[in-house]
Amino acid sequence: MKTLTFMKSLFRPLTSGKLTSSLKARLYLLVTICSIIPLVLIGGLSVWSISSILDNKIDKGMQSHLQQVTNSLSNTLSYLDYSSQQFTINGLIGKDLAALLEMNDLTDSLALRTDMQNNINLLNFTNPTVGLTMFYDTKKEEVLFSNLLADDFDFADLPVLTRTNGANYYGPHKTNYRYNDENMVFSISRKFDIAATSPLTSGIIIYVETNFKLFEGIMSPTQYGMAAFHLLTDPEGKIVYSQNPALFPDGSVYADRSANQYRIFEETDHHGWRLIVYVDQKDYEQEYVKWRYSFILVICISLLVSFLIAVTIRNYVYKPLLNMKNGINLVAANKLHKKLPRSGLAEFDYIIEQFNGMNTKIRELIAELEHEGQVKRETEVAKLMAQINPHFLYNTLNTVQWLARMKGQTDIDHFIASFTKVLSYNLAKDGIIVTVREEIEVLKEYIMLQQVRYDYQYDVRLDIDERTLDDAVPRFLLQPLVENSLYHGVGDSGGSIEVIVRHADDKLMIVVRDNGSGMDESKIQQLLTGSVKSSGLGIGLNYVDKTIKSHYGPRGSLRIESVKGAGTTIELLLPICKKEEERG
Repeated sequence: MKTLTFMKSLFRPLTSGKLTSSLKARLYLLVTICSIIPLVLIGGLSVWSISSILDNKIDKGMQSHLQQVTNSLSNTLSYLDYSSQQFTINGLIGKDLAALLEMNDLTDSLALRTDMQNNINLLNFTNPTVGLTMFYDTKKEEVLFSNLLADDFDFADLPVLTRTNGANYYGPHKTNYRYNDENMVFSISRKFDIAATSPLTSGIIIYVETNFKLFEGIMSPTQYGMAAFHLLTDPEGKIVYSQNPALFPDGSVYADRSANQYRIFEETDHHGWRLIVYVDQKDYEQEYVKWRYSFILVICISLLVSFLIAVTIRNYVYKPLLNMKNGINLVAANKLHKKLPRSGLAEFDYIIEQFNGMNTKIRELIAELEHEGQVKRETEVAKLMAQINPHFLYNTLNTVQWLARMKGQTDIDHFIASFTKVLSYNLAKDGIIVTVREEIEVLKEYIMLQQVRYDYQYDVRLDIDERTLDDAVPRFLLQPLVENSLYHGVGDSGGSIEVIVRHADDKLMIVVRDNGSGMDESKIQQLLTGSVKSSGLGIGLNYVDKTIKSHYGPRGSLRIESVKGAGTTIELLLPICKKEEERG
């Protein structure tokens, strides 16, 4: 339940709409969440596992080990009991002592003493737990026999661990061996002759100690692998031995006073004495503390790795996106000459290549539009250059026309009227888009003027499809083509010019063909570039070519075919549209 609540709290910012829309922030948040969730799950499992180990396995291990120590101590006391039985009057060594006490012959007593020593050595060899052994006469207060040199001592000063089967067991105390009285031992004492059949044996006490190393092996505080100390109590709860006398003095009654600071384990022997182990709580929880610090270190390392992964993902994902964003801003600011660098990732590099290609196309389109605009401006300038004071020309021609009409010069009157119409149409400023019908009407007036000039030496045939009459075309398109055939084709020698206007393959086709002298390729290029000065208004094929490119771009075309001595054909292919569409 707690884990579910934690998961909801983690994802609440993502579902509540409060999170920033920044991709970078979301990357950092999601990577952090993906790192924390496994840590929380593993951490929770680890806490449960560590607690289980501490509460079960370590406790059981400690209790089991304490039980082994208790059994070892109980076995040691059993060995002492067995060894002491050999020193009683009925024992192997005790019989020799009884005989020695009643013997007066020195020679025989020496031999018997030798036998006793051999038997004691045999006992020590077969039972390595035994150390100091002695027979003590309480009446004379002296040691009768001892395998090692012993100091004087009082049995009443020894801490009694328990009493059973006529023997007194003494808890850990300093050995009575004269030359090593700092070592701790367990010991036992019992009467030599329980029945006291002889006054010589009635006051003799048997005393047996363990060896020095046995105590260290049983009661060592380091055997648990943690800071610990032992307490040994008799059946009444009196402390007979304490490894922490400051907290539990020897001789005091045991009472648990440090449960918060220590973990306590105890085991009771069947004779009633207890062995208690106090383990320092901090040392006991050392593994948990180590794990906790290790887990904190793992969390820190994981968060650091998550941060590095987030930065790496940012470099892989966010940085290319930011780069493309900057590129879009540059395009918006009309800075189209900077290309986006490759990111090294195939997916982003594909987008970047497409973006750079789009950027290049935009630059090309802008350059093309600028070029078309330049061509259009040049065309308008060329047309304006042809408008030589039109009001003055109109007024002058009107004056000449009225004079001719007053003098009865009808031909001159008609000629001036036609010229005025052509000039007015060509120099008009009310729009560059007209219909084919308007172009044809003005072309007829222009042809009439030129026929008068050339005394009708050439013939012009018009083949106009009526379906094309309402199609929209740029103003002043047909006249320069006919003018070119007239000046550079038939000329003064005469000939024929054919003008064809029709639809062909969804295009408006305009053909002007003559049977004149023809031109070579260099002459055609000169006419298209405007390097050859035209007659008439001074506007020729160069104007037509620029007008088509300005209005139609690649959708319109101008093609010239000419053969020397056979004539010239000029063909225009234009998109079909109406005048209203062109204006719209």
